Amino acid sequence: MDQRYITEQYYRGHHKGLFFWVRNARAIALPQSALPAALAICMCVGHSGFVWWVAVLAFFGVCMGHLGMNLADDYYDYIRDSRIRSTLSASSVRARLDKCSYINNGDASVHDLRIAMFRFLIIAGLLGLTCVVAQWRMNGIYSALSVIMYSLLGLIFGINYSGAPFHFCMHGLGELIIGIMFGPLLMLGMEAAVCGCPFSWPMAVMAVAIGLLVTNIVYVHSVMEVQADAELGKMTFARLLYSPSRIPELIFVGVFALLPFLLLGIGVVNSWWSPFTLLVVLTLPMSMYLIYSLCRFIHHLPTDDSPRWWMGPMTEFNLFREAGLDWFLIRWLLARNIVMYWCLILIIVIAFTGISFLK
Repeated sequence: MDQRYITEQYYRGHHKGLFFWVRNARAIALPQSALPAALAICMCVGHSGFVWWVAVLAFFGVCMGHLGMNLADDYYDYIRDSRIRSTLSASSVRARLDKCSYINNGDASVHDLRIAMFRFLIIAGLLGLTCVVAQWRMNGIYSALSVIMYSLLGLIFGINYSGAPFHFCMHGLGELIIGIMFGPLLMLGMEAAVCGCPFSWPMAVMAVAIGLLVTNIVYVHSVMEVQADAELGKMTFARLLYSPSRIPELIFVGVFALLPFLLLGIGVVNSWWSPFTLLVVLTLPMSMYLIYSLCRFIHHLPTDDSPRWWMGPMTEFNLFREAGLDWFLIRWLLARNIVMYWCLILIIVIAFTGISFLK
C-alpha cells in the first residue's frame, strides 16, 4: 500500500467540519497541553481563590489555543514553502507525513486553513477573556493583568514558533519554545486564571519539570530527523548540537528526561507537596529506555521498535508500521506517554491525598 496514502488516511476526516479540523490540527498531540493544564488545576484545588467554573473555561481555552497554534504552524509552514515536502527529502518523517496534505490533495484551501485557525484562536481568546474578567472582579486588577500577561506571551511565542518575525523553529529554538509554552507559561497561566495567584514557587518548579518533559517530545523527533532536517534547511536544537559522535544531543535527551525527577525531589524536600508524588519514579524506566533506544537508533544499532504494555497507549501504531514509520513513532509516543503518566500519577496523588499543592 502506498505510504503517502496510509498517512493521508490518518489525517483526513470525512468533511470540513469540526472533526476534520481537530484531526488535522494534530489532536494526537493534545495530551501535551491538556494534561499539564489539568495537573495545574488540580494543584490549585484547595487554594482560597480557586473557582471551578473558571478552571473549566481556562482548560478548554488551553485546548482550543493548542489546536489553533498547530494550524498556525501549518499555515506559516505552507506559505513559506508550498512545495510537497517529499520532493525535498524522501527520508524525512516531516515530508512523509506532509502535515498540509489536506491542502495538497484538495480537501481544503489555504483560505479554509486560515479561517479554521482564527476560529480556534478566537474561541481560545474569548474563553481567556472570560477568565480575565472573572479574576478582575474576584481578585483585582493585578490578578487580571497576570492572566493577560501569560496569555499574550503564549500567543506571541506560539505565532512566532513558525511565523514572523522570529521564526523560532527555523533558528534552533523551536524545541525550547515549546517547552516554555507547555510548561511555565501554561501552568503558571492556569494558576493565575483559576485562583488569581500570579506566581508561586511550587507551581513554577513543577511547570519547569513538565516543560522539560514536553520539550523532549519534540527534541527526540529532531534528534532522529537531524539529517533530513539538514536537507530541508530546517534548523533545530538537535542540529545546533550536532557532532559526528552525537554525544551532545544524547546529553540533552538525558537532561530533558531525567532533570524533572530531581526537580520533583526538590519540591518534596521543601515540603511543597506530598512524598507520594515520588510515585512518578515509576516512569523512570520509560525515560531510561527512551535514552537507551535513541542512542542505539542514531548509532545505527539493532533496535526492537515494538510497543510494550509498559510504554503506554500507542493508538493506530499498525497504520504507521505499514507506512514504515514505526521507528519514529515508537520513540515519539514514548516521550509523549512519559508526560501523560507524570501528569496522571500526580493528579491521582492529589485526588487521594487531598493535599493542596500550593502553599
